[in-house]
Amino acid sequence: MHGIDIGWLDASILGAYVAALASIGWWAARRTARTTEDYFLAGRSIPWLVTLASFTATCISALTFVGTPSEGYASDYRYLLGNVGDILATIFIATVFLPHFQKLRLTSIYEAVARRFGQSARATCSAYFLITRTLASTVRIVAIAKVLEVVSGGGLSYSWCVVLTVGGILAYTTMGGGRAIAWTDLLQFCLLFGGASVALVYIVWHVPGGVSAIVAAGRHAVGPGGATYDKFNFLELYKPSNLGLLALMTVWAFFNSSAAYGTDQDMVQRLLACNDTRKARWSLMIYGLASIPITFLFLSIGASLYAYAQVHPQLVAGMHDPDHIFPRFILLSMPHGLRGLLLAAVAAAAMGSADSALASLATAFTIDFYQPYFCRGGGDDEAGRVKVSKAAFLVFGLIFLVLALLLRRLDRLLWLAFRVVAFTYGPLLGLFATAILTDWKVKARRILPVMFGSTALTFGLEMWSWHMTLAGAHGFWLQLHETYWRLYVVFGALVVPAAAYLMREPAGLPDRQAVAVS
Repeated sequence: MHGIDIGWLDASILGAYVAALASIGWWAARRTARTTEDYFLAGRSIPWLVTLASFTATCISALTFVGTPSEGYASDYRYLLGNVGDILATIFIATVFLPHFQKLRLTSIYEAVARRFGQSARATCSAYFLITRTLASTVRIVAIAKVLEVVSGGGLSYSWCVVLTVGGILAYTTMGGGRAIAWTDLLQFCLLFGGASVALVYIVWHVPGGVSAIVAAGRHAVGPGGATYDKFNFLELYKPSNLGLLALMTVWAFFNSSAAYGTDQDMVQRLLACNDTRKARWSLMIYGLASIPITFLFLSIGASLYAYAQVHPQLVAGMHDPDHIFPRFILLSMPHGLRGLLLAAVAAAAMGSADSALASLATAFTIDFYQPYFCRGGGDDEAGRVKVSKAAFLVFGLIFLVLALLLRRLDRLLWLAFRVVAFTYGPLLGLFATAILTDWKVKARRILPVMFGSTALTFGLEMWSWHMTLAGAHGFWLQLHETYWRLYVVFGALVVPAAAYLMREPAGLPDRQAVAVS
């Protein structure tokens, strides 16, 4: 695919989107941040509807925008299976973890761990987050850069696409901090769902027979092996033969989403900026329910594209990867104007997750490392900490840039960056649950080795299963590599509290571990 024609109308829409981002960043920068709470959390002044939009934009990346339609195109609606566990996780975090964070008025959620287990536990959790979020967010930068490379028809190299993406995000995030991110996320939220909805309507309109023809094509879909199957047989997912998969996806989604929404600074930071603590909790639960129609929308785009490709076979000519189906449709089939809108939506999906990642990484570094280790003699020099926070944005942006350029040449290892949360989310959730839900007295020097051991064990298993799969192994190792790696999160989340229970000090002894964190 080359020589893509981006007309003046598409370019104008993209230009207007970039100008809007810059304007919001400039507006937010005019409101001088005097403290790190002002800079990172906008002084906890964000309206709850903006908080909901910002949280949703943070959760949805370019990978969702491109990858979920490919599931609907190449498979069926089985991807919805995980939503049950996701909804349960939002209720759990909104009613248990989030009120605890709000009561303590935290800027970095890892301060909550420090209050129970000391600074070493806080630094460990924050380091887990810094490594995990940096790798996971870099993958998203890689994804949007590859899309931009295709969009430019080869006019822009991959390297320049990475530079433009990271530079554009830094331009408005560094200026305005949390306030700029929240309000730009609102714009990106509108583009995301406005663009996706327009795309679905356009596809349905251009399939002869409309919705009924799309359903008919989906009910007699042909898989890669030539067998026919029904994309729309939702009850198929709940047949006895699929109950094992349903249980696995529900359990995994609950633990994975609980870790994401409750122990990942990137996610929680959006909620802590809300001006109404109660409505912030409702925002999280509303998102949990809204994830069903959101996922359904993007899966329906993919299922509709399957029917569209039956009458427009040129769309899939020479296509080998189903992940390309939606980008190809945007670039080859949509008219000028709508194409620009969808390209802006793809950019919004990438920026909505990457900008919040930068903010949360800068927050964790400043609050959990710079402030306790390098600012002890600085008193209450909030102005100095704000300057360090802005510098942290730039440093992490540079790290994104370098890693994205390296990962382009290590495509075979991209799957590992996708799965990195499986090795860290579980131990994080286990330690947070122990800190918030129990009063057990456990020394950090006892519990932290369990966290490290869980991470090392699951990472080692994944590396070995990958090696065995490459060597042609089948059975257990293949299933572990392809499917059951999701259970690493569950393992870590359970083993840490279990170890804490076994290593707890007898009741009645003074708690020498607890510390007060400013």
